[in-house]
Amino acid sequence: MKRLSIITNLALSLFLSACDKNDNADSNGNSSGSSQNDGARQEEIANKIMDSMGEFAKAVSAVSDTKTAKSAATTINEIGDQFLNMAKELEALEVANQEMRESIHQKMAAREAEMKEAVNGKFMKSVQSLNPEAQKIMEKAFQDFFEVMEPAGKEFDRHFKVKN
Repeated sequence: MKRLSIITNLALSLFLSACDKNDNADSNGNSSGSSQNDGARQEEIANKIMDSMGEFAKAVSAVSDTKTAKSAATTINEIGDQFLNMAKELEALEVANQEMRESIHQKMAAREAEMKEAVNGKFMKSVQSLNPEAQKIMEKAFQDFFEVMEPAGKEFDRHFKVKN
């Protein structure tokens, strides 16, 4: 059970860090001339990321037993696949300018706060009462998600970091 809590926290931290960027953009992440079409597409992808954040929070906060753990695991895996696809799509786009990244960041920060509240509230409290089978299901789902978020998060960083 302690292992599930650790994995859950790692997966959520990675997920949330990909969505909340206040670090300095690196030399690969600060392009001054992204096209208007790329900027619009990046905003569209950011909206999809935010929608997925909501789905993730909803799925995780609904876990109470083995059946709901299986359902949540399926949803988490689907979201991971969506993130990989979004990251691949972002690879082909020029990095947005600072103004666009700041606009996207503000929208993502509000949604992130909602997700943190849902996940840290209900799920983290209920994880202790999950039966061992449900715990194993969620542990595996979060491990898989963590593996997906690592490469996807790098691409999200490249496009959505904002300079302080």
